[in-house]
Amino acid sequence: MVTSFTIRNAAREDVPDMVRLINIAGHRLPLWCWGQLEGGREDPWQVGRTLAARDEGAISWTNGTVATLGSDVAALMLAYPLEGEAPGYGCEIDHPVVTPLRDLKRQAEGTFHIHVLAAYAEYRGRGLGSFLLDKADRLSGDSDISLIVSDANAPARRFYERLGFKEKARQTLVTAPDWHADGDDWLLMIKPSAP
Repeated sequence: MVTSFTIRNAAREDVPDMVRLINIAGHRLPLWCWGQLEGGREDPWQVGRTLAARDEGAISWTNGTVATLGSDVAALMLAYPLEGEAPGYGCEIDHPVVTPLRDLKRQAEGTFHIHVLAAYAEYRGRGLGSFLLDKADRLSGDSDISLIVSDANAPARRFYERLGFKEKARQTLVTAPDWHADGDDWLLMIKPSAP
């Protein structure tokens, strides 16, 4: 039952869990990106924690909503309005791997963007995604809601479609010698604002 879970705004203390869930949602792409920053000289997990501990930016605890069970973080939604220059995916590098994601985010400008929606494996299938997306509906005001998902993630796509998201655009998923994900394309999905 979901009634024992609490949905609340993230706190800076949630950063370690946030970073793990960001990496899970991103098919390990965030960790790969964080490893590219600072010339690869820093621990990529620490780079992610440093980014998420900031008070500003897309990858920031201030944009997080968590589902908790007692004191344990079970799931995360990281979401914010997309305005102006599309922020990177926690990876401020120029690399062909991240270019398709940035292009899709540019096409979603003006939406309320769900950057991450993820739960730890042991908490999946308990309705937490629906509860977090209900909060996104409230936070989005009169803006459409956007998210990006791999075409290989059929269960997530079906879930989003049931909630009113429709594919708006796609870009080829680009891999690197040291990073690969299933799928051929990244899909931009949009849910129109409620009338």
